[in-house]
Amino acid sequence: MSSEIVLRLAAPQDRPALIRLMGELHDFEAAIEENRADSSAAEGHLDWVQGEIERLGGVTLVAEMGGAAAGFLCYTFEEDPGTFVRPEYRRHALIWDISVAEEARGRGIGQALLRAAEERALAAGVSEIRLYVLEANARARRIYEEAGYRNYERFLSKRF
Repeated sequence: MSSEIVLRLAAPQDRPALIRLMGELHDFEAAIEENRADSSAAEGHLDWVQGEIERLGGVTLVAEMGGAAAGFLCYTFEEDPGTFVRPEYRRHALIWDISVAEEARGRGIGQALLRAAEERALAAGVSEIRLYVLEANARARRIYEEAGYRNYERFLSKRF
């Protein structure tokens, strides 16, 4: 199997692989956060995210290794409402989901997907890309920090 990473836009034939990768992400998050749905929700979530991409504008990128989908990243273009953010900073890209197949982790796929999303967002005229990460997902937080991401806001929760 070739270790070369090929990045491309998602195509309709990628749907089964995207559902599988989304399911892996869901199962991982369900194991570290009690309110997260498992892989049984992957197809519905993928459909919802793809609808948001169509509505807001955005992209789903696929990373291939050896001719097989090994990861994906999807993002939209959004704008902060109101006037609390200066106008030149309001429009930004927002990463919704990123998933790398367990067997392909540690090979630079996640970093390659992040760089490609950043380059595409910059080419689209935005100067900021944001993402959410679960506090309990220490590995992902470390990867994002190594890629230059920093805390922007804290989103707190209190369960009853």
